[in-house]
Amino acid sequence: MDDTRRAILRWMTGVMEAQGWSAGAWARLAEVTPTNITRFLRDPARGSVPSAETLGRLARVAGSEPRFLDDAAYQAVARVPLLSVEQVRNFLELGRRAGEAFIAAALTSGARGIAVDRPASRRAFALTIASSSLNAAGVLPDDCVVLEPLDVLAPQAGDVVVTVGDGTVCGYRFFPPHLLPVSTDPGCRPTPIERANVAGVAVHITRCLRA
Repeated sequence: MDDTRRAILRWMTGVMEAQGWSAGAWARLAEVTPTNITRFLRDPARGSVPSAETLGRLARVAGSEPRFLDDAAYQAVARVPLLSVEQVRNFLELGRRAGEAFIAAALTSGARGIAVDRPASRRAFALTIASSSLNAAGVLPDDCVVLEPLDVLAPQAGDVVVTVGDGTVCGYRFFPPHLLPVSTDPGCRPTPIERANVAGVAVHITRCLRA
């Protein structure tokens, strides 16, 4: 088996194992024919290799892509959807499996995605910060923050967590029993954790320097 086939096989089997997807389930999410996957998986050495379009559709759903270069030359990249406040509220009301399906659907809906060079769970997502509550700590309005939900990553003292309110998205340092702002804005004040709607723990941040 050549290196190209081996890379595609390693990626496909890894995605299916991590996501708990069958070939049919993955194909339905990506809107491709299941035989495009099953023919190759049955005989990866000689079977028909999925087309570039099929691989692209599968990659968009999976949030990852085959790695044709070695690890030193090409680091793994994950993709998470950038959600609105309303979408996050809907997501937080869902159970684990329904939440995973929600995130997978968001990745294929045409919404903006954020690429991160670190592993991400099937429930990770991004939000745009809409306050100056952490501006003194370097987290600025309009920054995109990648979050892991609390049931995936439990916050530790000092972690950055993000809350969603009525049209607001605020970052805080997690210091129980409060969420503490680090801000030049005197209107930003500590918030009791039990009164906050915490969306998740921040694990990555991106910033657009030019529109």
